[in-house]
Amino acid sequence: MKIIVSAVIALSVLAGIAAPASAFDAKGFYGQLERESGGSSQ
Repeated sequence: MKIIVSAVIALSVLAGIAAPASAFDAKGFYGQLERESGGSSQ
């Protein structure tokens, strides 16, 4: 039982770290695309 609880905690910590990192990367990616296309924001 301890192993299962430890695995769940480890996965939630990894998910908590990975989610903001991927969101930040996507934001930077789309920001770069906008700059390259001339920044045609509405």
